[in-house]
Amino acid sequence: MDTPIRIRVSCALFAAALPALAHGQSPPPEEPVELEEIIVRSGPFGRTADELVQPVDVLSGEALERRRRGTVGDVLADRPGIANASFGPGVGRPVIRGQGGPRVLLLENSIASMDASSISADHAVTVDPLDADQIEVIKGPATLIYGGAASAGIVNVIDDRLPDIVVPGLRLRGNLSYGDNGDERNGALRARYGVGEFQLGVNVARREAGEFDIPGYATRAGADAHEGHDHAEEEEEERYGVLDNSDLRTDSYGASAAWVRDRGMLGVAVTRFESNYGIPGHGHAHEEDAGEEEEAHSHDGVRIDMEQTRTDLRGLLYDPLPGFDRLELRAGINDYRHREIEPGGEVGTTFDVQETETRIELAHRPIGEWVGVAGLHVSHRDFEAVGEEAFVPPVVTRGLGLFLVESRKIAGHEFEIGARVDQVEHEPQSDALADTDFTPLSLSTGINFLFGDHLHLRVNLQRAQRAPAAEELYAFGPHLATLAFERGDAALDVETANNLDLSFGRDRGRWTWEVGAFYNRINDYVFLREVDEGLNADGSGTPSSDGVADRVDESGTFEADGELLLVDVTQQDAEFYGAEIWLRHQLIDEGPLRLALRGFGDTVRGRLKSDGQNLPRISPSRLGISADAEFGDWSAALGYTRVFEHDRLAPLETNTPGHDLVSADLEYALPFQNVRTTIYLQGRNLLDEKQRLSTSFLKDVAPQPGRSLFVGLRFDFLSPI
Repeated sequence: MDTPIRIRVSCALFAAALPALAHGQSPPPEEPVELEEIIVRSGPFGRTADELVQPVDVLSGEALERRRRGTVGDVLADRPGIANASFGPGVGRPVIRGQGGPRVLLLENSIASMDASSISADHAVTVDPLDADQIEVIKGPATLIYGGAASAGIVNVIDDRLPDIVVPGLRLRGNLSYGDNGDERNGALRARYGVGEFQLGVNVARREAGEFDIPGYATRAGADAHEGHDHAEEEEEERYGVLDNSDLRTDSYGASAAWVRDRGMLGVAVTRFESNYGIPGHGHAHEEDAGEEEEAHSHDGVRIDMEQTRTDLRGLLYDPLPGFDRLELRAGINDYRHREIEPGGEVGTTFDVQETETRIELAHRPIGEWVGVAGLHVSHRDFEAVGEEAFVPPVVTRGLGLFLVESRKIAGHEFEIGARVDQVEHEPQSDALADTDFTPLSLSTGINFLFGDHLHLRVNLQRAQRAPAAEELYAFGPHLATLAFERGDAALDVETANNLDLSFGRDRGRWTWEVGAFYNRINDYVFLREVDEGLNADGSGTPSSDGVADRVDESGTFEADGELLLVDVTQQDAEFYGAEIWLRHQLIDEGPLRLALRGFGDTVRGRLKSDGQNLPRISPSRLGISADAEFGDWSAALGYTRVFEHDRLAPLETNTPGHDLVSADLEYALPFQNVRTTIYLQGRNLLDEKQRLSTSFLKDVAPQPGRSLFVGLRFDFLSPI
């Protein structure tokens, strides 16, 4: 099923669309277009998307199949309110409503990815979308269940490895594709075998590609002006139409076993993730001498060699105690390491993360009109970085959280309220640094008003607190991925996000639509700010502002033309606000031809409260339209999106040009009796537009791939016992 997409757009667009929604030639409500019901597993109550109080976007079925490649950020990049913080084709982390990094929590089956992707923009997420059955996005603070790292939202990638039912027999599912851009090859195969009380499974996936084609040169004119580079000289070094050092290879494989009985289940899954990818651009160029500079500018470039072994446990018990319906345990054990390989082949920096996470949820039976879930959340993270880019010291982080979420019907409307308290401790493994601890408290309330004819009005109010991450507290050193020398602040306080979210929509009928708006006031917002102390080259004299951001070398010593920008982690009140709209009209739903039209748009603004200064790397506004058609065994889709210029810039940030994106899909279901098989063709960026993402640190030196054509095969075989 292609779930309706949710989009933000300006009030003007909503005003133009509302009359059509209210007075258009809609069919009577007794002739609804029924959509497949999808259960959202990221919430505490296992409800459908239409029943939830919080804003949610679910990607599954055919919509997921059409996007299933690349990174999680790539898969979600065209969803409303979500952008991709790309660092080349090998790295893509979602940004929700203008916020990313440690504020967006990446989950796999409701347990954190437990990698190092939130520490640096060039670190990939260790969750493979090729294995996903469903991807759920909760937009806005989702801290009650998942903790302060979800202060901007969560992305939960869900598969069927640890089920609570047994499907008898053998099921094989696969997806193979080839893309002409970069000679890209994607493949995924899953086998599930159910017998008696046991469900067994294995899965394997691979993505492999060479260097990707782009329109024109990668480096934007003037992008390297602060380094003394001339664009004409840069063009001589770069290959025209190729994104240097963008080749990659990613493998994931694993096995699972679940024991399922009437009163519950117990299961374990082990997954191995390996990735080797290049970092485009010159973010890691070193200039210690002429020889090293020449080597750093070679097409070999810096590479990341990453590996993770992860074990997931799930236990479920029904009727565990008098007065309780369900007891569920989820746990993850992680061993993660990645090495940054310099152009000469030597290991520059090694990142090592040993982490465990456990969450226990206990759901009680109705107390009067109330149903609810109480939980305990425990985590332990041992982080270490060794090498020249070890700008964060070794830190042990411990977390303990208690939460309670309660829900009831009020005159047929769904009302929800909850609270969570955490204890977070950071213990740096250095006598020169002091331990820090925080006690964030988060509160949330919301109501889903259900009016006649499937009309919903959702109102959410949240106060969510986030403890600073270890890198925000203790960073000190060159962060070459972002060309900055970062200085953390161990005196940081907790962030407090006060979020109001409103949405109004209809979920059944020929017309389905939703329009929404949000406002998020964040007190003590943590961000990186350029330093302007007017430092003397020898560090002498009285520092004074000269209106120019200071630059330093890799040791942190001031140099007027230094390679690195000096930035400090600081806190200041900020605000994010935006609006969204999506709509879908089923033009034809009877006979051999079915045809639907969709429209969408989104906008978000992020700025500091004190002086209105724009925050960096905010998503641009977008508008789009698409058409989906089915005729017998054929299906097709055609979409157009206008991405507007991003010119509300932070200091030293360059603008991002607008661009037009056209995509197309064509599928044919082969008439086999025992196996559902589909052959497909896909086209992405058919206009071959140069896309520079405002959310990316590399936007001026590494645009997105150009025109890409894919051919593929999907199959689903089930042989019951």
